[in-house]
Amino acid sequence: MTVEKIKHKKLIITLSIILIFLLTVAVTIFAIIKIGEYRLKNDLLADEKIELSDDYDYSADVYHNGKAYYYNEDIVNVLILGVDRFATLKESQGQADSIYLASINTKEKQVNIFAISRNTLADVDVYGADGNYYATENQQICLSYAYGKDDEQSSLNCAKSVSRLLYGIPINAYYTIHLDAVADIVNAVGSVEVILNEDLPLAFPNKSKGDKIIINGSNALKYLMARGESNAPRLERQKEFINKFIALAKSKTAKDLSLPLSIYKKISKRATTNIDASSVSYMASQLVNAKINMLTIDGVSGFDGKYETFEADKEKLYNLVLEKFYIAKK
Repeated sequence: MTVEKIKHKKLIITLSIILIFLLTVAVTIFAIIKIGEYRLKNDLLADEKIELSDDYDYSADVYHNGKAYYYNEDIVNVLILGVDRFATLKESQGQADSIYLASINTKEKQVNIFAISRNTLADVDVYGADGNYYATENQQICLSYAYGKDDEQSSLNCAKSVSRLLYGIPINAYYTIHLDAVADIVNAVGSVEVILNEDLPLAFPNKSKGDKIIINGSNALKYLMARGESNAPRLERQKEFINKFIALAKSKTAKDLSLPLSIYKKISKRATTNIDASSVSYMASQLVNAKINMLTIDGVSGFDGKYETFEADKEKLYNLVLEKFYIAKK
């Protein structure tokens, strides 16, 4: 055999090994993604649906204003909680300071993110210090996290209250982030430019309403948590940041699909979740090309004599749930 033929044979063998390796990686990633899809879609925290009236089509999930509706089984709902406590502090559970529900339509490649005010009044399960159920009371939804013997129970309790608020839609998973994880998450993706929507002299003494601010890991927590006279402007501020942050994250994830998984691993000790690595890979694959919509719940702000409250407009919320989570029978 000539030297040229030997070199050619070695090249073919080398290329074949590389091809087999790439195919193995591709198959592995695909398998991980499919496993993640299965686990997310079959790990429900709630199995209630909208309460039905007496006069309805029994083959449907919901019957409203003469129309029958079916729950959209292509949707995966992930509750994202930001807790006002560092992971290392165990004196109290803290509260759910930021509450967002990411509703992923896996068929239409669309994600609706519902911004839920921490002050929203909802039915909250109250537990005693021993972890036993005590009662269900109408309270600020952020308090649902405070009732729990650990972060898992607190997260599940908050998920239950969010599900109740949204007329029993199922929540497939939760991801609870503590204060000390925020900087790493932001730094992993990059800085974003935002417009300050109110004066925050304590957090940003040298900035005024309308000024531009570059948000990175060093000041993200201060920007997201600072509050003026009301929680409403803060919620709008968070929404603007999240919108821009997601756009940047999508762009970087499109180039490196492992980015969400690396963040997941890096903050694992400062987060609590029932989402595993395969599910993270699945969600990343869904979000890269998905259309993201930020949605706000309409309602009225109030005051209970001690704390600010927010009461959702029940009729508008009911119709929003029907529109985003259900399919009308044809």
